[in-house]
Amino acid sequence: MNLKYDYSKSGDFEIKVTTFFGLEEVLEKELHQLGGKDIVPFKRGVSVVGDLGFLYKINLCLHTALKVIIPIVKFEANNEQELYDNIKLIEWERFISNTDTIMIEGVTNSEIFTHSLFVSQKVKDGIVDRFREKTGSRPDVDLIHPAFKVYVHIFKNEVSLHLDSSGDPLYKRGYRSDINEAPMKEVLAAGLVKLSGWEKHLQLIDGMCGAGTIAIEAALWANNIPPGYYRNEFGFMKWQNFDETLYETIYESSINKIKNEPVEIIANDIDNPTLKKAITNTKNAKVDDVVSCINQSFFDITPTRKGGVIILNPPYGERMPVTEIEKLYKEIGDKLKKDFKGFSAWIISSSPEAIKSIGLRPSRRIHLFNGSLECRFLKFDLYDGSKKASKNPDTMTKY
Repeated sequence: MNLKYDYSKSGDFEIKVTTFFGLEEVLEKELHQLGGKDIVPFKRGVSVVGDLGFLYKINLCLHTALKVIIPIVKFEANNEQELYDNIKLIEWERFISNTDTIMIEGVTNSEIFTHSLFVSQKVKDGIVDRFREKTGSRPDVDLIHPAFKVYVHIFKNEVSLHLDSSGDPLYKRGYRSDINEAPMKEVLAAGLVKLSGWEKHLQLIDGMCGAGTIAIEAALWANNIPPGYYRNEFGFMKWQNFDETLYETIYESSINKIKNEPVEIIANDIDNPTLKKAITNTKNAKVDDVVSCINQSFFDITPTRKGGVIILNPPYGERMPVTEIEKLYKEIGDKLKKDFKGFSAWIISSSPEAIKSIGLRPSRRIHLFNGSLECRFLKFDLYDGSKKASKNPDTMTKY
């Protein structure tokens, strides 16, 4: 069986990087900037070609990636015996030893294989039986911190296997020790900042900051801090072919590119205990010199500059009566019109009715998901004076 990725060979190979729905274009641009080749977007991800060093670099440096996975083989199976036999034929010893730990995660869209847990079990059986026959012992299963995580995807009778190089999802940066009940994932927060078109010479205000994730992700991007800087481990570090010297070279190169330029980012929240979480997280991320945490109502904010970007993640109305949420969004719209002239305002929400209450016409709508909630990320141009006079670079969306 021909393997798409082989440890015994050097050079380029295919890599698939996953992300949240709606962030594919942002991720594509990031991969291009990091030197990726043959970049092709797909739903919730981007395919790219690079070598082992590139694999290390994108795990460390991508802001909007969830997982970096490697396709290793594809074959057809028309019954469970064919699935098992084909798995057993793969030279797993090129990737893994009998002393390693493994985890198998299956997804099926097939009339032949209807249960993902059953598929995972058969794949595991094929792997461990090969080792048992060849070495007399087998890898153990570890569902928490496996050395190797294998993804199995079956569409009809086509089986695809991928290796997970990231380990924990890449949104687990490592700086966020204090979070709220329903925190926004770091990857989505980074995506919102990039989609907003904010540039570091402009003021950025996160008016309802919660745990401060949007502000922190903006600070990382503005100062060229690799999002993986705070992590102690990636999945590829447990692989037999892990090149520690190569990784250290890439790590040092990335750290040396960190900047310390003046940036004005404000993280504001009305709730004092919540703001304390944001303060803790900005300190953990080492961006407390860049992000100013302010404890006041959004409706009391007075911008110190004439233009910039404001991003709001207000309540979506999941736990509020309809009349209250619509009243809140109307007040948000009134505040933006009154005090934020010259700004671009961006609001993410899953509530269409509440959005209508803002009383402003969005110039852009982006379809996203915040967890399981289907949302719209809306841009409102708050013109200072006539609409014509305000068409300047600061109000245009760039990403």
